[in-house]
This record gives sequence, structure tokens and C-alpha cells, in this order.
Amino acid sequence: MTDPTSPAAKPNFLQTLSQGLPTLLVLVVMAGGWLAIHKINNPAAIETQTEDAQQPADPNTVILPEGKLAVARIQTVPAQRQWVQHVHTVPGRLRYDQTRHVDVKAPMDGILSEILVTPGDAVASGQLIAVLRSPEIGQARAEILKRQKEREIAGQVLARETTLSKNLQLLSEMLDRGESVEVIEAAFADEALGSYRQEILSSYSKMKLADTLIAKIQPLVESGSVSGRTARQREGERQLAETAFRTARDQATFAAEQAKLKAEAELSQADRQLNLAWQSLETLLGYKEDKRTANLSNEEALSRLEVRAPFDGTVESRMFADNERVSRGDSLIVLANTDSLYVEASLRESDWSAVSLQPGTEISVRVPALENQTFGANIHYVGREVQSDTNSVPLVARIDNRDGLLRPGMFVRVTIPIGQGRQALSVKPESVIQHDNQQFVFVDLDGGSYRRVDVTTGDVSDDWVEITAGLSPQQRVVTEGAFLLKSELLLQGEGE
Repeated sequence: MTDPTSPAAKPNFLQTLSQGLPTLLVLVVMAGGWLAIHKINNPAAIETQTEDAQQPADPNTVILPEGKLAVARIQTVPAQRQWVQHVHTVPGRLRYDQTRHVDVKAPMDGILSEILVTPGDAVASGQLIAVLRSPEIGQARAEILKRQKEREIAGQVLARETTLSKNLQLLSEMLDRGESVEVIEAAFADEALGSYRQEILSSYSKMKLADTLIAKIQPLVESGSVSGRTARQREGERQLAETAFRTARDQATFAAEQAKLKAEAELSQADRQLNLAWQSLETLLGYKEDKRTANLSNEEALSRLEVRAPFDGTVESRMFADNERVSRGDSLIVLANTDSLYVEASLRESDWSAVSLQPGTEISVRVPALENQTFGANIHYVGREVQSDTNSVPLVARIDNRDGLLRPGMFVRVTIPIGQGRQALSVKPESVIQHDNQQFVFVDLDGGSYRRVDVTTGDVSDDWVEITAGLSPQQRVVTEGAFLLKSELLLQGEGE
């Protein structure tokens, strides 16, 4: 038997090894290829092995691999004390501001000569928007013409009575000085005295004549040529003439003063009647017409009725065309100013503490049609009466709309404050997750580890959620990425 260690056996062993080496290499290559294909088709097996090595001992802790951590982009915010105001959100609608929404109506029957605006037009306060022809307006303007003429006549009468009274005063001064009739007549030859001239000057002439006769008879009485009886008769005639003069003078002065007062009263009455005529016209017109530029020159101008915009706004709708007949109270156009709108919502029993909100309180209005854009509004009033059909009270707030984004009728969500705000330990609303009726947050433990912490919440506002139990100040709470961590935690529980 040949010894395998002998020199003769060594060539046989090497020969056998060289013959089986190619087959061995083929088997190694095939095994390597199979492993490569298996890794490509089932990469989760290797990842599972890696993740199994990173499974935490605490079932409430999630550890993210570096790849998932980079993709998740998790953000955290420290839990800290914030101002928390409990709020409720209720549905609402945008409405026209009733103080800036008007149905412009025809003030009376007539023909709509022309309407100068169309829906969508912006108009300024006082702008002409329509013209009507109305006999009623014509009568009102004709009444103004009549009253103007009466006022003109009354003014002329007062002017004459004032002149007569003034001239009568000057005449009395000359009479008191004892001027002769000739001098007085010459002084007032071109001055107005009316009927007072004859009444006063006639009695004054008789008194002067009596004075002249007495002066002439006095020497004859002293010489005895004329009896004393004649002298006394002349004296009596003189006294009668003086009495008649004084009576005429007093009556003239009184009559002149009364005539002046009466003329003043008639002028005042004419002014009042004219003002009332203007007021009647303005009531029919619906606006105050400029008295200085009002055209009352012809029949067409008298019956013209101009309808003007009561405020700046936009024409919302138009009901008639040119040359149509309209009746009193017919709606011509609807005019609105939407620079501010009303927000109307209903407060029900669950929101009952909100009925104590005062006018001016700021609230938040979210508009779903504008990608949930939020606007500020201020409470205008909270209703006093509970509506029997809805068991609620209305809340009306005013919202600024000068940018024109909002439209009446839009659906909105109104967030109203409930109770008093206060400082409390709080987190962001997106940090609070709920599962199986239990609220919890994720606290950052560093190094890609996050622990679920069950919490108890209190008041909720738009920006913060009060935490009454479960957290301590300054713990870093996940905000963005909390839902991903919840999914990982649930998958981790299923794997166990």
C-alpha cells in the first residue's frame, strides 16, 4: 500500500485538487450571485435586522434611523406658559352692513327719463344716478315760484312802510320846530309820506291859520274894536285846530308803526312759506337742492326729478330701463358700500357665556372659500332676545373689507372668546395627538428618540392648548412630525 506522504503520492493529490478546483469556483460564484439577488429582491430583511438591533426597551419610545429622521424633518417647541383664551368656533355668514346698504326707490309716480348707472358701477356720494319726470315735482316747484313772488311783494311792502315811517319821523321833527307849511312841503316834495301828508299837513295848516288870526285880532281886542267874545271864539277855534292836528299826528305815527310791523310779519310769513315749499320739494326729491342754482325757468325743468347716490358705494342691481313708468316706492337700484360687512352668527346654549361679550371685542373670522384665510372683526352687538326657532341669540360683528376680498353671503367660521384668558403651560395644537380616547404628545429625548407622554388638556385657543397634567416646563414637544411618530409607534406595537 502506498504511503500518502511518500513522494510518489504527492503528485496524485495535486492532480486531484487541480481537477476539482474549477467546479469549486463555479459553486462559489453561484452562491455569491444567489446572495446578491436575494439582497436586491428583499432589502427589508437586512433593514429589519438593523432596526431590530435599534428597537427600544420602552414601548412608548420611538427611535428613528438617520434616514427616516432626515426625511421626517421633525420640529420641536419647548412647553412653556402662554396666554390661553378659551374659544368656540361657530358657523356664520357675511351680510351687508345695513347702514351702508340701501334700496334707492322712486319717491313718486313718473317717467324714468334715464338711468345713468349699471350693476357693478362705483358711484360717489351725491352723484346723479337717474332722472325722472314727475308732475308732482312740477307742482312743488311751481309752489316755490309762487312763494318767491309773495316774498318779493312782502319785501317791497316792508321797504315802503319803513320809508314812510322814517319820513314821518323827519316830518314830526320839523313840526316840533314850528316850520311853516311852505317850508315843509318844499322839504318833502320828492319824499314819500303816503296819506299821512294830507292828514297831518291839513290839520297843521288849520292850526297855523288859527294862530295867524289870533295874532291879528289881538291888537283890535286891545283897542276895543273887536269884542272879547270874538277873541274867545277865535281862541276856541285855535284850540280845536291844535287838537285836530295832534290827533292826526298821533294817529299817523301809530298807523305808520303798525303798518311797518304788519309788513315785517308778512315778510316773515312769506319767508316761512317759501322755506316750507323748499322743504316739501326736498322731501319729494330725497336730497337737498341748491336754491341758488335750481333751474325753475321752464316746465321741463320744473318737473325734472334727479335721483342721487346717498353715499359712496357700488350698484348691486338695477330694476328698470329708460323711459319706463315707475310708481312711488318702486326700487330703481340697490346701492351698497362693501368697505365693511356684517358677520352674522348664532350663539347657542353651549356658547352662552359669549352673550356677555361687549361691543368692540375682537373676534376671528375664517373664510373657507379663501383657503381658510383669517380676518379680524369687532363685535357690533349681541342680541337680547332668544330666537324660539333656533334657541339662540344673534351675534353681529363688523369686518373690514376695503381690499374687496369678501362678498356678502359667504360662509365663514367665527371664533369667539369664552370666559377670561390666563397664563398656563401650553403646547401647539398640532402637538396633541389622540388614540383610543387618550391624548398624548411626543417629547424629544435627543439622538432621534421620542417618547410618548400622555397629557390632560384644558382650555384651547387658536394658537395654544393648555396642558394641565403630564408635562413640565421647557420639555421639548414635537410639533411638525407628530403624526409620523404616532404611525411609527403603532407599527412598532404591531411588530411586538
